Amino acid sequence: MRVEVRDHALWIKHIEGAEPTLQWLLGIPGGQVIRLIVDGVAGDWCKMKDGKDGRPTPGFMPLSETSKAHWHALQSQRGSWVSLLAHASD
Repeated sequence: MRVEVRDHALWIKHIEGAEPTLQWLLGIPGGQVIRLIVDGVAGDWCKMKDGKDGRPTPGFMPLSETSKAHWHALQSQRGSWVSLLAHASD
């Protein structure tokens, strides 16, 4: 799986991967934390909360200092694609 670096959030629509995985990511409830390995760096990411109208927001924000720092550093490479692995946190 891979994701395009395009914004301060990691948007599911910018991920290329198997459809079941994309659907799993979309189905994660707002506020839930998962572990993502982005460009080889593991960190905790939080699914964005639902909008005021109740619709889910299909993206993740970096939560841990590691994921924040790494994703921020990648912003200088906007438009590039980096590897992405995802799994649920315990």
